[in-house]
Amino acid sequence: MADEKNVTINLGGDAEAVDEKVKDTLEFLEGDKRQEDLAEIRERLELELREEKADTRRRMAWIALGSMLIFTVALFTPWVSEGRVTALADLLGLFYVAQATIVGAYMGVESWMTKK
Repeated sequence: MADEKNVTINLGGDAEAVDEKVKDTLEFLEGDKRQEDLAEIRERLELELREEKADTRRRMAWIALGSMLIFTVALFTPWVSEGRVTALADLLGLFYVAQATIVGAYMGVESWMTKK
């Protein structure tokens, strides 16, 4: 039988979450079934964690893109004076570069991962 204390999966700091999920899942399995299903449980949990990370990256890229669009529209409203835009020009330039880097990195990594 598998010992729940020895079940660890190294996923970049997510081992504790996986350990807890594996322990919860193993409580429902009995005897020899535990040994047989342990590998399947690990694979399923690794896949779930990879999907969660991909969803988080996707959400981060969409938020970065959306914030660039919202700030661009906000700059052209009558509530923001031309003097403020001029004063914040350097900071806004850095903001757009940072947000575009997040979006570009996401697109690049996603396209690289699909080629693998």
